[in-house]
Amino acid sequence: MASPKKSPSLGPIDLGPIDTPLTYAVLLELSLGLAAILLGAFLGINPRQHLPAWWDFTGILKSFGIGLTVGSVLALGMEFVSRLPIRSIQKLDRVVQSQLHMLLGPMSIPELVLLSLSAGIGEELLFRGLIQGWWMSLSETQTSLEALPGILLSAVCFGFAHPLSKAYIAIATLAGILFAVLYWATRDLLACVLAHAIYDAIICVYWKWTQAQLERKNRTDV
Repeated sequence: MASPKKSPSLGPIDLGPIDTPLTYAVLLELSLGLAAILLGAFLGINPRQHLPAWWDFTGILKSFGIGLTVGSVLALGMEFVSRLPIRSIQKLDRVVQSQLHMLLGPMSIPELVLLSLSAGIGEELLFRGLIQGWWMSLSETQTSLEALPGILLSAVCFGFAHPLSKAYIAIATLAGILFAVLYWATRDLLACVLAHAIYDAIICVYWKWTQAQLERKNRTDV
């Protein structure tokens, strides 16, 4: 999930005003998808071509199943990695925790879910639908070796869109490789959107829950 811009005021969130951090963050994420669609129209690439039709309930259900599985497994894997007693990983975890507190701390759980969904839509349209889709459009069928440049290109761009630290760029690139392989293997952009959104939502909601538990414990201790 691309880091939303810092706002000088992180007070209570209200979906009405345009000057709230949530609004800016959602608009930023969705603008990536809009940019992908507009640039794709200019280049003759349709980043939405591998989305199932709205009436294809079987296809949508299949996409949801794939997205839920991949997103959940990735979130569990990241949580496991964050607990490893490795100095560089622990340092990265502290950086991520600080960024989450600063940028997402005031947001409620429904707002975090909305932001996660916006990130899934905007970023997957850009990095998988447009960038990787451009490479896939060069050939109707691609072997894994032929697809590799497109996979790596979209993953590296995805990684550098998350510049919290060098280590985080590397981890985001690895996550981008997973999403890119999923897109190449399934030709299902909705599955990628949902996997991305579900991963972000699990990470953010779990973090919010742990912060609430910590605050409750601190109040009890006092």
